[in-house]
Amino acid sequence: MAVLHHAFRCAVTPGFERTVLDLLAAWESADRERLSTMAVSRYAELAQREDINSAFYLGPDGAASSWLQPGFISPGLAALVTLAKDFVPVPTLSASDDTNHHRLATHLPALGWSADEIDFLIHGQPIETMLQPYASSTDQLKEGKFRHTGGWTPPGMTRKLRESIDRLILAPPSQADEAVWAWNLLNESKALDDARAMLAPLNDDDWLILSITH
Repeated sequence: MAVLHHAFRCAVTPGFERTVLDLLAAWESADRERLSTMAVSRYAELAQREDINSAFYLGPDGAASSWLQPGFISPGLAALVTLAKDFVPVPTLSASDDTNHHRLATHLPALGWSADEIDFLIHGQPIETMLQPYASSTDQLKEGKFRHTGGWTPPGMTRKLRESIDRLILAPPSQADEAVWAWNLLNESKALDDARAMLAPLNDDDWLILSITH
């Protein structure tokens, strides 16, 4: 089975922030019934979003509906399901080849990229990282047991990634043998083009939401 990379953008709007605050208010007041009701009502709206269901294993044949029940609901899954209707698909790192996300992870270090930069480009951070600034409590939000809530890369970082990819495309290495070999491989496989295409549609207020499915 192919390993596919999925990517979406989601703008931080007043509606986005109200939704997140409402979800966290229910969670922090231990009102699991309310949190579940909010999420389940939005889950039904995703029935026709095959792109969302495939990327986050939310289809009706999966376990997501069970994890949305009051006894199992987590703020991360509730947020994903509630916000997903506003996700806009963008080109993915699998656009030219299924393995291009793996090529980028393997060869960008030779081109000076840090592990954190690569992680933001390919995987993103747990959804709880996005939620945490909206929480009224200083307690860290823990990841739920339903782990397919996507990786989230914040707007400021997406701009930096786009600039780094553009520099890499426009100014390939000219000296270090390993770097030249890595650049040529990423260029010939169109992995760099895939990364640029994924980042290009993102605005300054967009989160980049990523997932990899098997």
